[in-house]
Amino acid sequence: MVRPWVVQLVGMWHSEWRDGDESDEYGGVGDLDDAERMSQMRAMFEQLGGLSEAEQLQALREMILEMAEQATDAQYVRLCGTNLTLAASMPDEHLKPFLAARMTASASLPAPYADRDRQHVEEAIGQADPDVRTKITRNL
Repeated sequence: MVRPWVVQLVGMWHSEWRDGDESDEYGGVGDLDDAERMSQMRAMFEQLGGLSEAEQLQALREMILEMAEQATDAQYVRLCGTNLTLAASMPDEHLKPFLAARMTASASLPAPYADRDRQHVEEAIGQADPDVRTKITRNL
């Protein structure tokens, strides 16, 4: 069963379609300014922390699917970068299980989605602040 907050979280992706944009390019969290995106994703991280392991996995899986289906490459990388920055602020004892859950969620997806996710996560890691990159790679 998907929790209502997961529906709300995934709904954030659908909340900001660009009116009148002929390209029908996807908006949402990926297009928010840095501070707003950080705030939205911080709220998501806080909600994830209160869930069981199975619920976290389901929520992460749905978030990755939604990004893979809706976000442009640039939006996807920005979101991954924001998530990496937030994740790097966690103590190592919380970061390792989070990263493991994130990797498990991605690996459970069909290959095209998992491949796109891996590619964009790797790109975001490469673009991350050196301290963030070091902490994330040390905890993978």
